Amino acid sequence: MAATNDSVDSKLTSAELTKRNDLRSRKPYVADKLAQIAVMEERGEISPIIRLEKSYLCNFQCTHCSAEFYMDRHLEKTGVTDERRKMNMDDVRTLSRQADELGLARFVITGGEPLVMRDFDEVVAAIDPEKHYVITDTNGWFMDEARAKHIKSIGVEKAQISIDSFIEAEHDAFRNKPGAYKRAMRGIYACLDAGLNLIIQTVLIKGRAHTKEFLDFCEFATKHGIGLYVSYAKPTGSCTQHPEFVIDKEEADFLRELEKKYNVFTHMTPSYGSFKGCITVKGIITVTSSMEVTPCPYIDFSLGNLRETSLKEVLARGMRNPWLGPYRPDCLIGEDPQFIKMHTEKTADAKLLPLPWGQGFSDEDKLIP
Repeated sequence: MAATNDSVDSKLTSAELTKRNDLRSRKPYVADKLAQIAVMEERGEISPIIRLEKSYLCNFQCTHCSAEFYMDRHLEKTGVTDERRKMNMDDVRTLSRQADELGLARFVITGGEPLVMRDFDEVVAAIDPEKHYVITDTNGWFMDEARAKHIKSIGVEKAQISIDSFIEAEHDAFRNKPGAYKRAMRGIYACLDAGLNLIIQTVLIKGRAHTKEFLDFCEFATKHGIGLYVSYAKPTGSCTQHPEFVIDKEEADFLRELEKKYNVFTHMTPSYGSFKGCITVKGIITVTSSMEVTPCPYIDFSLGNLRETSLKEVLARGMRNPWLGPYRPDCLIGEDPQFIKMHTEKTADAKLLPLPWGQGFSDEDKLIP
């Protein structure tokens, strides 16, 4: 039997219901699309979040950055010239239209650091916050009271601020930026005061889940009613130099136990009765600055370029792919050693990422026996 809006609403907390009712009063079209996500999934359809990487400019150089190999500063170091055509506002508007036609509802502006983009406001307008729920990632450096109020005023609904240790010195060292922790914490309170929905993002490296620091962080987020989104360190980007960061199954299972006590979750966490397992394509896609679509932020294989292939067909390719489409309870790039090995080998000598459709993923893919 198909899910109804009432059955979905019954699984929400009172605070979440209040947020959704507020959104409905301001943006009924967006609220209706969000309410249909569970219904679409019951019908066997997908409704992924679209991560938009228009720019990779960043004022940080983080130890774990998954986007480092996409950045101009990395290409300059390696002597590689990227002549691929970069995303423009017409591209964003076209993507917004195609996403809306498919019933997709959520965009995350990411990078890089979105708040260094001079055209950030234009990007928000091109996505169209009257048709889509707009979120921004940020390291928090530029997120003060005035900036939080401004981005709320132009239609952004949620901010996701990254903090990678609840200990100031550790966070600053991981981010290679003195003062990063103080700025990020300032940003948290600025977002709450501005009425932005807020998530704190944190990267889990091996051994961290069992530490007092991490448990204190879980306590802080739960006490303040903030979701703590935990991303597993994965062997891509800058982390290819740190294989010791990658967690094991025991730690992933321990984190799942913590979810029962704290306001902490991962991309694998069931949401309002929906449990997709690994969310590649089903729950998330990334559109790179050259309009390539990858099935998650950490997989450097493209499903196609949106200037050559429609969003509808790109998503269909992903769902046909045996690595991506079928349900799987583990994180493909974080926990599957066979896929990690294949991904590492195929991307090892790549000059530009992601690998185009046909070189990484293709319709000829078979699971490794």
